[in-house]
Amino acid sequence: MKKGSPLALIAISLVLAFGDTVRAEQGAFEYPCYLLDAYDADDSCWTGMDAHGRYKGPIRVIPERWLVGPPLSEKSAVTLPADHWVEVQFRGPIVDGPGDDIVLIELGPVSEQALVFVTDGAGEEYLLSIAEAGSIGAGVDPTEIGFDIAGVALPFAPRAVRIVGLDHGGESPGFDVASVQARISNNCGEIPCNPVPVDGAVNVPADAVLSWLPAGSAEKHVLHLSTDIADLSGTGRVLDANSFDPSGLELGSTYYWRVDEVNDPGVWPGAVWSFTTANRLVVDDFEAYDEIVDPSNLDSKTIYDAWKNANVYISTEQTHECSKKSMAFGYYYYSNSVYSEAIHAFKPAQDWAKTGVKVLELFFFGQPYNSKGQMYMVFNDGNSETIVPYPGDANDLRTETWQLWRVELSNLRDLDMSNIESFSIGFSTAQADPYGMGSGTVYFDDITLYSSRCLQENRPLADLNGDCAVNFPDIEELTRIWLDRGRNTCAVAAPNAPVAWYKFDGNVDDSAGSAHGLLHGNPTFAPGVHGQAISFDGYEDSVELTRVTNLFSAITYGMTIALWQYGADSPHLTDTLCCSNYVYGNSDPAIAVNLGCWRRPGQYNWDCGQSRSFHDRLSGHHRYESEWSGRWNHWAFTKDVRSGQMQIFLNGRLYDSRAGADSPISRITSFEIGSGFYGGYDGLIDDFQIYDYALSQSEIAHAATNGTGVFDLPLMLPGDLNNDNRINFADFALLGDNWLENGLWP
Repeated sequence: MKKGSPLALIAISLVLAFGDTVRAEQGAFEYPCYLLDAYDADDSCWTGMDAHGRYKGPIRVIPERWLVGPPLSEKSAVTLPADHWVEVQFRGPIVDGPGDDIVLIELGPVSEQALVFVTDGAGEEYLLSIAEAGSIGAGVDPTEIGFDIAGVALPFAPRAVRIVGLDHGGESPGFDVASVQARISNNCGEIPCNPVPVDGAVNVPADAVLSWLPAGSAEKHVLHLSTDIADLSGTGRVLDANSFDPSGLELGSTYYWRVDEVNDPGVWPGAVWSFTTANRLVVDDFEAYDEIVDPSNLDSKTIYDAWKNANVYISTEQTHECSKKSMAFGYYYYSNSVYSEAIHAFKPAQDWAKTGVKVLELFFFGQPYNSKGQMYMVFNDGNSETIVPYPGDANDLRTETWQLWRVELSNLRDLDMSNIESFSIGFSTAQADPYGMGSGTVYFDDITLYSSRCLQENRPLADLNGDCAVNFPDIEELTRIWLDRGRNTCAVAAPNAPVAWYKFDGNVDDSAGSAHGLLHGNPTFAPGVHGQAISFDGYEDSVELTRVTNLFSAITYGMTIALWQYGADSPHLTDTLCCSNYVYGNSDPAIAVNLGCWRRPGQYNWDCGQSRSFHDRLSGHHRYESEWSGRWNHWAFTKDVRSGQMQIFLNGRLYDSRAGADSPISRITSFEIGSGFYGGYDGLIDDFQIYDYALSQSEIAHAATNGTGVFDLPLMLPGDLNNDNRINFADFALLGDNWLENGLWP
């Protein structure tokens, strides 16, 4: 089996410790049960190999369907080009056992690479190594890449694996993940463990079945399930099996559940778990249909098995967004007596009332030659049919773009939502032309049911947390940033001279000494805060410092790294702004600064100490995107070994701190800016300074502002409701004017 390591893929040894206790047990290999996240750096569609191994086209894939549970086949895979990543979670903690404990399968190997992390599923992470596929001509396809975990204490229980693509190698191209397996603990003790859905899961399907691993001595189980955590104290449901089908959960709701184990005469209460259901239920996205039945697959079916009485077929040419397939509907109508209607029956009938369905949406795509008949929907509840005509312009059937048709189901008063037997789409002659005739083809995709929706156009002004309601969470958000403002004046005190200073005014020279830089890749220079700044594109751009041993020889008991930073959207969970010595799978950086923001505020990490450990890491999550991207920010990262204090300052203010970090700073023989352990940095850096002691807050303000102490920056906070660059009573008054407004639709 191929091993994870730098280039040669040396085996990794990690002993997983939980607190002070090392947990080692046999466990059992399992596939992931949950896709924690997937990031597409290009904002394009996911691609890979289908169940038949086809990849040209390209083949569009859905990471959740491909990587959760057993793979579609031995030939299917999800492709991870550079900076794309997936994070999959397992139903229990990953544990050490004989041999490898995490196994990846990569298809079509041509030496593609990926970073592999273990995480706790909630933000804590540890970078294991580089995974490298086999090489051309090696005769190894697929490549099985194993990680044996034994040796370094982790302050968290690892439950997930994150895989980050590094290059575009291969015909797909990228690192092609066919499957991920890990050795999972099956030791529950006296109470149940390893729930599915995993604790804290979101976007859980409304038809989810709950399961768990029972305690070894349990005779029966008592399940408590409610949307109100207080209700878990009541009488539960007694079960013999360690699973339960709720037969439909309400959309967009958070559920709490607990399983008590019964072993007469005792009852052992379990832990409280939670999950949140998705706010939608897919009627049909047409992905499950084959063009012809595959006799080797018992689950294979065609669209004709589900949609009856009309000329429909699967199309791969016109699809909505990143879907692979759509339904092409060839219609024909004549006078009042001939019409086309495609019927999708539900067996058994569906209870949309129980799941809280309020809206149906579908997308359609027209053709210029289509006749302008009447498009409509039909809902059948077994007793009557409710017909909903398309309310838009008849010319929409001739428009070659995807258009949204949204129906508010709560307006259909005569429809019994608890017994929907079928749903239909049809075409007929228009009322204005009762004897007309016509034909055409319309494509349909993503027919979906929703609960109430938070549409951007309906959000109240004072909705600070994006839930379409103005209430106490918004007051909490305003309180967090109360009296913040864009222009601030800080007390200043002149610091000692930096031991290295990179102004990046058209070069990478050290203006404070002789540790000049060497350019790698193609970084450029752009306008900065003071003069020019250096611009990195996140891929192979960096500045390597020379004379590093001399530079860091006097830095043992304290240091400060200070810089101005203007970040672009990061393709990683964090980007490495600067980093000292590291070799994947062999040595971790003693010094590293990582910042990141992808789609939502990401992590920051300040590592300083030899050897690197979580004991010498200051880490957290950004509260707002403006703390990372889209504007200039001044960061200062300090460590005082004697006091054990690590601090982070943002724009002159203390942002985060920790005590007890007393490992010395030593054996630094290499250092780079703009890249490192977690990958390349996207954005600009100006006035990068290194000091040989921990600066005070006033010294940092002096260094950042050339002695003025004035930080004049746009506020860019959600609570600045009147856009005056400050948070005060004027914003509170606007929140009061919007109090209890609700923009949820319908």
